[in-house]
Amino acid sequence: MGVDDGGPALNRQVETPTDDNETQQENPDSVSDGEYSDETAAWLARTMGGQLENSSIALSNDQYDQARSVLGDDYDKRLEQYVEVAGDTSSDTDDTAAREFEAAGENQRNLTNEVQRYRQQYAAYQTARERGNEREARVTARAMERTASNISDRSKKLNQNLDRIENATSVDLSSGQTEINETTANITATQAVIREETLVGTTLTVQAIDSTASFSDPGTVSGQIQTENGSVVADEAVELRIENRTRTVQTDSSGVFETQYRPRSARLGSQSVRVEYVPDADSVYLSDNATFAIDVQQVTPDVTSEIAPETVGYGDRLNATASVTVELRGVDEVPVEFAIGDTVVARTTTGSNGTATETIRLPASINDGDRQVVARIPYENRAIAGAQSETPVVVVMTRTDLSVNASRTAEGVLVRGQLQTGAGDPVAGRPVRLQVGAGGTQLVETDRDGSFQTVLEDLQNNESVTVTATYEEPTSNLGNATATTTLVAGSGGGNPPVGPDENPATGFVNGIIGYSWLPIFGGGAVLAVIVAAWFVVSRGRRSRTTDSAVPAGETAASMTGPDQTGAQPDATTPTFEDRAETSLASENYDAAAMVAYTAVHDELAVENGIDEGATHWELLQRSQEHGVPEERMTDIETVVEAFETAAFAPTSVDPARAEAAVERARKIKSNGDS
Repeated sequence: MGVDDGGPALNRQVETPTDDNETQQENPDSVSDGEYSDETAAWLARTMGGQLENSSIALSNDQYDQARSVLGDDYDKRLEQYVEVAGDTSSDTDDTAAREFEAAGENQRNLTNEVQRYRQQYAAYQTARERGNEREARVTARAMERTASNISDRSKKLNQNLDRIENATSVDLSSGQTEINETTANITATQAVIREETLVGTTLTVQAIDSTASFSDPGTVSGQIQTENGSVVADEAVELRIENRTRTVQTDSSGVFETQYRPRSARLGSQSVRVEYVPDADSVYLSDNATFAIDVQQVTPDVTSEIAPETVGYGDRLNATASVTVELRGVDEVPVEFAIGDTVVARTTTGSNGTATETIRLPASINDGDRQVVARIPYENRAIAGAQSETPVVVVMTRTDLSVNASRTAEGVLVRGQLQTGAGDPVAGRPVRLQVGAGGTQLVETDRDGSFQTVLEDLQNNESVTVTATYEEPTSNLGNATATTTLVAGSGGGNPPVGPDENPATGFVNGIIGYSWLPIFGGGAVLAVIVAAWFVVSRGRRSRTTDSAVPAGETAASMTGPDQTGAQPDATTPTFEDRAETSLASENYDAAAMVAYTAVHDELAVENGIDEGATHWELLQRSQEHGVPEERMTDIETVVEAFETAAFAPTSVDPARAEAAVERARKIKSNGDS
């Protein structure tokens, strides 16, 4: 049976929007104090609306690069101008339109990527069919199912954006919507033909045999898998995904199976639990999902913990182990936090035997003295109750040495230096206060080498002046330190520093980092109460290539990039692309999200010097503190949110979010490698 190639019947050329309004030529950069703001906003809205429509036309003509470039830097610039002007207009709807223009641009770009991917997959499918490779055709057809579904979802969201823009502005976007709908309808029709040719639809039915379920007393669930022609998937070992956990069950001659539901992260009370039939990647069968209702009840686990050694200082290894059991049965795949005082030093998950182990580098933020290491399950109103165990530890103070050097430049006084422990190890990510003479002070943050560098105002001009650097944190296990150096009158360079290090600080990494205390990225008050999924990278004293923790289910050999000795991975080691594509092809969306996060975490840790044990949300915060652009922060947030759902949410990552996380990870890695 022949099929359409998924392309549109239209072949219109991309046009440049024009109108006769004299404000079309108004330069938004020259408009100030609200002058002509309404007219400028209208012109910007028409311009961006035209760009959205032109992108849709280019997409319908298979001009993918053109469709993306139309929404490139110029669109982003116009959007920034629109956001600025919207604050000065007489209408409140402009603020709404600004948000929709931003979302529409993102959805249009993603739709372009998905459509291009679909047509590439379609070409591969045709080739496999022509060669008689039915297995490859089925694998590709299944991947196309996922892509076609993503296109449908993205198209709906984009149409919503365009409807809201039309409601909030005078811009007519109907032509663009027509192009989008025709492109989507064409792909939907093409996929229906492919599904008929190659795949067999299924129907999954499930029901709870028991009325209640808990971890200690699981509920029995029965189900059946039928095909669309009325037959059954009989006498087969099939994979089911219940919430975010997969298992293999055996169907009988009637396609019926039984399994147990043992809740962990599910909320209490009557719950609708999702079950998905997950065929093999090369199976002829399509997946299906259904739900069953059951009353989830709570059990309180026993939590025990051990740590070693009993005395630690800054940067020392602290080996922490927690065991979570219910009636002597290990509780697997539940989150565990290790905290000292108010500081969470590690987050991980229990393994198959209910044990979680972390090697922690003691951070500077924990005060010295007698402390308690708390191992806790951060759950509330879940099937597994929140519980904790405490183990004492003694945190000792570590002496620090500070060096500083200064010289006069045309811009002011160039100050640089380094913060180290008494043993000579660099101290990263700590605030150092700088002062020139009796002038004001400025805080800078040490980088991964413990170095800092900035330019201060020279109020004394060419007079002799003392430059002082001070490290002092009241709640820290690092001792205070001060260093000074003197700039001689008329001198262009500083004298050797006065302090523990008698040699001028040289060879420091450039890059001025203004130190400030920032709120947690993305609504910290909300994020703080989310039951999160976590990934921790233990910080070595000199580089991030040592002592990296690996998330549950991963091995060190599976990580991409240099190994822990700095050597490149073996040629047979799967790359990020390999692992991501394998996970997506097998419809293991949780694994795809985990792979995407691991790649992004590694990239950002190297790029921004985030070498302290950081949770995924802290990774966002520290990336923002290091000045990562807003667009990239949005990409990182997409990956992080998918990762959180994959690791601990009661439900799995949906295909669109997993695809988006992998796509954003590709983008982040590509920018990092360029």
